Amino acid sequence: MNKKNALIVLSCALASNVALADQKITFNQAIDLAVRNNLEVQASYEAYKASGLDKKSTRSAFLPRLSGSLSYEKVENEPNGGNSVTTDGYSGSLTLSQNLFNGFADMASLKIADSKIATSEANLQETKSQISYDLKNAVANYFYAKDSLTLSSDIKKRREDNLRMVELRFENGRENKGSVLLSKAYLEQAKLDLIKAQNAMNTSMTYLRRVLNITDDTPIEIVDVPVVDEPSSTQTPNINSLIELTPEAKRFKATLANASATLESSRSGFLPSWNLSASVGKSGTDFFPNDNKRLSVGTGITWSFFDGGKDFYSTNSSALLVKAAEKRLENQNLELKRVLTDNYNAFVEAVATVKVSTAFLEASKVRAEIARSKYNNGLSNFDDWDIIENDLITRQKDYTLKLRDRLIAEASWERSQGTGVIP
Repeated sequence: MNKKNALIVLSCALASNVALADQKITFNQAIDLAVRNNLEVQASYEAYKASGLDKKSTRSAFLPRLSGSLSYEKVENEPNGGNSVTTDGYSGSLTLSQNLFNGFADMASLKIADSKIATSEANLQETKSQISYDLKNAVANYFYAKDSLTLSSDIKKRREDNLRMVELRFENGRENKGSVLLSKAYLEQAKLDLIKAQNAMNTSMTYLRRVLNITDDTPIEIVDVPVVDEPSSTQTPNINSLIELTPEAKRFKATLANASATLESSRSGFLPSWNLSASVGKSGTDFFPNDNKRLSVGTGITWSFFDGGKDFYSTNSSALLVKAAEKRLENQNLELKRVLTDNYNAFVEAVATVKVSTAFLEASKVRAEIARSKYNNGLSNFDDWDIIENDLITRQKDYTLKLRDRLIAEASWERSQGTGVIP
């Protein structure tokens, strides 16, 4: 089954809520499912498209306006001592008007519309980045829970084998009662860990279904782990360049652009407005009127000299808002530099930690095999073997945890940049 057919089958399952065997999908198919089902992504797309239409609406101020009118009136005149006379009046006209200059207010409105588009685009980028983080986080916890469940089952079996070996040595008089009781306690702990692992698996499935926005009774299984791109060990990223690409920086820049354009719009109140208009019309007593033709063309300049201080205070207020936006942008860039640096360092450390955990795990496996053989042959006591055995189990648990942390660290690094797996 190819990717498209797999998604069609899964979509049918989601729509009908029919109980099926676990639907196995790849991580890339999970990405498609998250994009298609996530309401936040859909809402952000709609808001982005709406901001583009708002800009087109703003551009209408640069185009001429054509309007038409048609009117009817009935007039009754009654002179003194005479008979009343009733007349019907019809009139129709077309008017074309064009604003030639309004103090650059229209240009400022266009810039404000651009800033709103930039804000919507940044919001969309941030939403996709957050969904990408949520998806990777959910998948990381899903595989961690899955591996933990397998590991807990293996540990339980290992504890059972250990208990039988210790009991056999106790029966032969080569081990004490305390070692048997401790081995039984280890087995009970393994059973408890298995229960916790099963509960964690259920929780991870709930989280995964929530991110994919599918029902709780929809069976689903991810069959491959997302590939982690290891950071370069010889070249660190240019944090200052990455700051410019983050949705937070873009949003604060858009706020500054909006404030600057609003200042331009406020200043337009001190400048004149120049309009050009032309009108053609007819009026008469019959419909459609064909008498009293009228054609007019005119232009006019309007200049407000005093409006009670409104323009003055509005301009000063807008100027202060520009300064505030500049300071907030500068402060946000400093914060973004800290966040990006911290997340990148955490990602690098998480990758290195997995390598360290792998090395310790391999060493623990070899030591455990040797210790088990020595204990079984009477060349080692229970306490020495117990320490090595517990170290192996601890290293196994630590390894699965570090794998999860590495994937989450990569997701956090991507989210801080405003990137991710969502296209």
